[in-house]
Amino acid sequence: MSASPMPDRQAGTDLGGSNNDQNGDLILPNEEVPFALDVPFRQGKYAHRRAATMRELLRLRVGLAPLFSRDGVESTKVIGLSSVGNTVRLSPSRLLINLGDELTTSLLGVRVLGIVCTDGPTRVLRFCLMEKEVSTSGAIGNVVRLHVSSPSAKPAQSSGIHRIIQDAARKSIRLLEMHRLPSELVARREAFYGEGLFSPHADRDNGETESCQSDVRNSNSKKDFEDTYSISASFRGFLFSIVDSAPSEIAVAFLRDVSVQAKYNSCMAMESAGVVSIGWLQIDNHCPSAIFPVALCPDEKSDDNDNEVASDTKDEAATDAKPFLSLGMVFAPQHSSGISCLRSVTIKPSNIAIAIDLAFVMRVQRFLLGLQEYFHDSAYGGDSDWDVFPDLVKLFEERAGSTAAGVGSRKLYFEGLTILPCNVSLSVAPARALTPQQASLEGADAAAIIKKPSLEGADAAAIHAAVRKGDLLIGDGSGLDVKVGSTNRTALAVIRGVFKSILVDALLKCDGASLDFAGVALRNHFSTGPQLCTYLTAHYLTLLRNNIPALLGSLAFFGNPVGLIRGLGDGVSDFVNEPVKGFKRSVEELDPSFVMDGVARGTGSLARHTVGGIADSASLLTETFSKNMAVLTLDRRYAQRRDRAVQLRAAERGKTTFVEGIESGVLKLLRGVVEGVSGVIRAPIRGAEKRGVQGFAKGVGKGLLGLLVKPVIGLSDAATDVMIGVKGSVERTSGGAEYGVYREQLRPRRALYGRDRSLRQYQLADATAALLMTRTRLAGEEYLSHFDMGSRVALLSVKRFLLLSDEGKELLMVKFKQMKNVEIRQVPKPDGHAEWGVLIFLRSPRKNGSEIEVINCEEEATAIELCTQMKRGMHVVVNDS
Repeated sequence: MSASPMPDRQAGTDLGGSNNDQNGDLILPNEEVPFALDVPFRQGKYAHRRAATMRELLRLRVGLAPLFSRDGVESTKVIGLSSVGNTVRLSPSRLLINLGDELTTSLLGVRVLGIVCTDGPTRVLRFCLMEKEVSTSGAIGNVVRLHVSSPSAKPAQSSGIHRIIQDAARKSIRLLEMHRLPSELVARREAFYGEGLFSPHADRDNGETESCQSDVRNSNSKKDFEDTYSISASFRGFLFSIVDSAPSEIAVAFLRDVSVQAKYNSCMAMESAGVVSIGWLQIDNHCPSAIFPVALCPDEKSDDNDNEVASDTKDEAATDAKPFLSLGMVFAPQHSSGISCLRSVTIKPSNIAIAIDLAFVMRVQRFLLGLQEYFHDSAYGGDSDWDVFPDLVKLFEERAGSTAAGVGSRKLYFEGLTILPCNVSLSVAPARALTPQQASLEGADAAAIIKKPSLEGADAAAIHAAVRKGDLLIGDGSGLDVKVGSTNRTALAVIRGVFKSILVDALLKCDGASLDFAGVALRNHFSTGPQLCTYLTAHYLTLLRNNIPALLGSLAFFGNPVGLIRGLGDGVSDFVNEPVKGFKRSVEELDPSFVMDGVARGTGSLARHTVGGIADSASLLTETFSKNMAVLTLDRRYAQRRDRAVQLRAAERGKTTFVEGIESGVLKLLRGVVEGVSGVIRAPIRGAEKRGVQGFAKGVGKGLLGLLVKPVIGLSDAATDVMIGVKGSVERTSGGAEYGVYREQLRPRRALYGRDRSLRQYQLADATAALLMTRTRLAGEEYLSHFDMGSRVALLSVKRFLLLSDEGKELLMVKFKQMKNVEIRQVPKPDGHAEWGVLIFLRSPRKNGSEIEVINCEEEATAIELCTQMKRGMHVVVNDS
């Protein structure tokens, strides 16, 4: 066997000819010869011609004799190495000069099969003998060729290549007569998969024919090597609800438009590919009084800026959302060394918007730690049903030990690993104080924890208060933690507490910090899985450290100067680019009006970004000042009340106009003055009721301090709302708000039923009714059920029954313990007709003297259902008593 690349430049083993460069390389049986391609030369870089394609480059000329001899020309064929599975068949019967008439006639049923295979990322060309049925036309053609051929070109009988060809021909004839040559299908499979003669453990001297016979016998039971499998799965979405031990739903994670596509070969003899795409990922913050309702989602605002879609045209193809995450992998065929070879790995993340408060972080961390502890206890508990559950902690420790030692990890080869860059918009804020009604549903308050520290679920509600006070614990080995239930009993403790609250609010509150993370590009990279994780971790930690200046510059304490500079830069860019775009379009359309439109758009953008950025920075400064001044009043109730009332920025940002901002500012200024004056009277009275004379003295001090500080806070709040109104008016003139629809939650918070807050399948109607109940006098009571009566809705807690009109007006409120009986009757109407009604018999008359309340229903089924639900509520009260 001899081989040579198409442009003959490869020097070969001595084949007995006078020109080794033309004769090619000699490949003997059971021999492996490496072959490398000189790409710059083959592409004609120095010949000043066009670059050849890979299909043109990867071609090889093979023959059964020296390539430029007479027999070599007769037996030579060309095979392309660019496609796996390409085959070539060489006929030994064409070697007339070397073999003569008798041997060539005997070799009519023998062919040399060559097939292109792979060994990981490397192309491999394997040759083997196969048996071919001799047809009548083939026999006739051989006879004609024998009579036409000339023996004058026959080489000397003593040449080395002649003896090699003669010996190989006699061995091939002997195997053919013994019927030990495989068929073409078996030969292809054996060569392609590296089995039989090509197996690394095969005995090629003694057992080479036995493997052929075995494969011939089992050929009908094996699948063809070209069989591949394809998998394609598409899901509309997955939704995960996270419920802690309170119980209370704290988060909802939603994945939309998830698709998985894969193509592989069961024997890993061909390339395998897989693509995973996640169209949307959103995590909603369902903790009560959440500052940011959406904790994580794609940053559509940044994506729209990257797309640079014209504002006056809306192309549907251009407005399609990019996938949140795309992962593509191409695996090379299995390599003989056992190293996993990946031709390409591409990870394409989209820009991400993260908006979290510390209470949400603490509660999610608490949930994950509790989940880890639960599985750990279940694995070690003798009386647990989870005895067969694997010890995750032990497995993690063993994995970490093997990672540190660098053993037990499979080696990976990446021909190409690419992670595209992304941008993260980060917003962080401390927690907002809970109302008493919200705290009653989240767990006991801090006072209950002090009295009974072991109360289950007690810290669920106290986390918000602890974070709001700045009682953070860092560096105790368990991550971020809070000190729950602490009180300031001395003057020094009060000063320290005020300082902590101001420090936490200053350093842990940023608005839209832009963090840029560069991509990763690795070529021909060898590593193990842990080594790759270590490299990527170090890479992104370095990038995070480089983003610290941008993070500090986005703090609300400094007025977000980075955001102001970024906005001014965008305005200046539009001021320059928009007229240029208008000029180009004017030249194309021969209409000078586009130039004027471009100048107007650029000037407007510069004005919007300048005025809006300055107003936003000023509002952040005044808001931070107001919040810190509220801490200095030492009136916790006032600070919490103000904290819950300041919702203009969070709820209506980008929607508030200048007029609305002035109205809200005037109201807050007046409220600050009223709070300061009334505090002089209320604070001493409240202190005297709690601690007598000492409390009265403290109350007088707090009242006087509030008289000085609270009007200043009201003035600062007024300035904040006016600045927010200015920014909202400027953004409204641009045709869009700063935040899009992706800031909205996917669904209302899950409803938990009854006194024990049982968990059931999610129902949107129940969740909406439970949310509506928190805005009525039933707030703070456990949800039981509701009933939609068309123009009215009935809300039932575990204590009371409430009937609301379609406008939200309260029509009837009755406690279940006051109900003596509930019946269904037909109630006459003034016009003489009768309608169904639910009669509520009370245990004691109401203030108006009535002992019966009547709820009219349009249909009997409505009355029956309403009566059933009311009896269920009465039964709950009886069981509780």
